[in-house]
Amino acid sequence: MKRSHSSIARCPSGRLRLLETTDLHMQLLDYDYFGDRHDPTIGLIGLADQIAILRNDPLVTTILCDNGDLIQGNPLADYLAQSLRPEQTHPMIAALNMLGYDAMALGNHEFDYGVESLRAVLAKADFKVVCANITPVAGEAFATPFVVLDRDILCDDGTHRTIKIGITGFAPPQFEDWTSDKSHAGVRADDIIDAARMVVPQIKAAGADVIVALCHSGIGAADYAPRMENAAVPLAQVAGIDVLLMGHTHEMFPDPTLPATASVDYQHGSLHGKPATMAGFCGQSFGVIDLVLDWQSHGWHIVGHQVQLVKAQSPNGAESKLRKNLRALAAEPHAATIAQMQEPIARTVVPITSYFATVQPDLSQQLLAQAMQRAVNAALGDTPCPVLAAKSSFRFGGRSGLGHYIDIAEGPITLRDAAAIFPFADALCAVRRTGKQLRLWLERAVAHYNQMHPGEQDQPLINAQSAAYNCDAIYGLSYLIDLTQPARFDAHGCEIDPHATRIVQMTYQGTTVRDDDIFIVATNSFRAKGGGGFPKIAQEDIIHTSQQSLRDILIADLKAAGTVGEKVQPTWRFAPIPNTAAIFASAPQAQDHISGPISHIGPDANGFARYRIRF
Repeated sequence: MKRSHSSIARCPSGRLRLLETTDLHMQLLDYDYFGDRHDPTIGLIGLADQIAILRNDPLVTTILCDNGDLIQGNPLADYLAQSLRPEQTHPMIAALNMLGYDAMALGNHEFDYGVESLRAVLAKADFKVVCANITPVAGEAFATPFVVLDRDILCDDGTHRTIKIGITGFAPPQFEDWTSDKSHAGVRADDIIDAARMVVPQIKAAGADVIVALCHSGIGAADYAPRMENAAVPLAQVAGIDVLLMGHTHEMFPDPTLPATASVDYQHGSLHGKPATMAGFCGQSFGVIDLVLDWQSHGWHIVGHQVQLVKAQSPNGAESKLRKNLRALAAEPHAATIAQMQEPIARTVVPITSYFATVQPDLSQQLLAQAMQRAVNAALGDTPCPVLAAKSSFRFGGRSGLGHYIDIAEGPITLRDAAAIFPFADALCAVRRTGKQLRLWLERAVAHYNQMHPGEQDQPLINAQSAAYNCDAIYGLSYLIDLTQPARFDAHGCEIDPHATRIVQMTYQGTTVRDDDIFIVATNSFRAKGGGGFPKIAQEDIIHTSQQSLRDILIADLKAAGTVGEKVQPTWRFAPIPNTAAIFASAPQAQDHISGPISHIGPDANGFARYRIRF
């Protein structure tokens, strides 16, 4: 697609609108299965009416795409994976059919239930499924590398002209490492940029006027590296790609709160000048890219674009017919899932929350860490190396929304609660690490925090570009985090200051950890294989991988314990900084669980509450 930078008299122009949903994670309905409550801020159902309105605009040609991680990610997804019969259409596929989707890309989590299951689910799709860098080694394809759609555009001179829209898709090649061998057996994953350079000329040769990349990959490093997980920025530099619809990292893009870089315009939504969007996750919003195109004798030219996000909405009055029809698609499995998740597995005599999970040690993480340590000790038997556990919080508000916290009151602990603590199907891995490697692991994790300036008050604590699920704590160690020091890594895991040291006074059972000390670390398979911008661990250092999922290990551990009553262990804390304070956001109800040097300030503009921590 050529871009015109000058005005051409009497040149007919038309509009092409691209709509994106991404990372729905089986969130068809406006219901939080982890919190057991209605949530109007999530769910494809909350986007449907607005999508339908934009799709039905007679003056604009519209393409509707989903960018993957569609059918996995909550208890309803797990229930359907076990109970869906071959003759049935998966409710999420039925929903996309109902809304008239044009194309879908594959995400890494599409493979969590196995390739054959994926083939069966996608067989009922009325839309095209595209992926250029993940292909079967043998057998029937589950996706096509690209598709070219012919669409009619109404021009401003009253004429109708045809535009050929090429659509291709990409997913992180690391999914082979993150999932079990059974899940991705018979599948090959190639580098995103290599695949793009191969497929774009083919799309051009097929006659495409505009090429749209469904990039199930986020905004990471600006410079290309082989087999990048988050490759959207280098992908935007591939000649021939005109538009990027992104996903995977659950971010919102555009995001006017973030400063522009040489390659990323967060304000207006572009990468290297090319329009791009990412619509969060679980149906928080959908992305809208409006293109203005001029028709000249030698083809279509993009002459302008506008990018925006549209948030989920509750019905204003009676529910629309479309919403009712979507709700009916999942009514039976929805009810069955809720009933299943209410099964009690243990009891707690203390609240278990994640409101302050990245600000101080947290019981929800500690419970999983203990289960991981016990499972590794049982699997390895007598090992001379101390067994630690690395864990982060997956429910800590932030970009995920106000309801995205763990809050388990005194009383029964249910299957739903265990799923909230660890919502994924990752395996447990035991990895061999030296003291030096543990420091690097933690230095990467504490990129989550901004640098503090001594003597200043109410500085922002959290790096706005970082996600809480990348802020690992290592249980079994004791250490301080010195935030007066710069970060060694950026939010994407790229080393920016090799001399920076935030992790200090790291000890094991009172003894200073030396660089050559050897430990066994229990972690999830995603992290062990380099997920989240952490270094991939060599295969010879992965000494055990469980057959059970981490969630099942947690459930078994809670059942065996019967009752939770322990206190949070002081694994880590921030190093003292006299006369210094920082501000962070959490849920309003977090004020009922304050401990330590934290105080409640008041509400912020987004429905969260502001809290102050003194160092």
